[in-house]
Amino acid sequence: MFWLISTLLSFLGFFLIENVFTVQPNTISGNGNLGILIIMLFSPIFIVSYYLTFKLVRKKLKDIKNKKILLVILFFSLVLLLLPISNYINDLVFALGGDPSQPESRIYRFGWFNQYTNSMFFNGYTLLFSYVFTIIIGVLFIKNS
Repeated sequence: MFWLISTLLSFLGFFLIENVFTVQPNTISGNGNLGILIIMLFSPIFIVSYYLTFKLVRKKLKDIKNKKILLVILFFSLVLLLLPISNYINDLVFALGGDPSQPESRIYRFGWFNQYTNSMFFNGYTLLFSYVFTIIIGVLFIKNS
């Protein structure tokens, strides 16, 4: 139950960072990156959720017979998730007019982590990627009987 609550709160944190605390590319923001506050607030929840996911995987899959097949499927899932993550990043950079080194970009001289790019790091794809990665780590740490 605690795992479910922490996972739902993690989802809420990612949702807030992506949809509420990321400034849209067509908007001008001079307030700085308020998303950092939410990231700091939710970081302990993210960590607890990943830890509980790791423990749950080790407990529920301790008698798994085809660990290698599961790992291949999970690893393939990670590779597949890289495509929408890459597309998301490319679309956002395009919408911002380029990367931080380009003078015509909305994020010129801001660096990669700012109020316009929070969603680049905290979105549904990266949330799923982080949980699949945590599951892989959990499976790797299952002791063979």
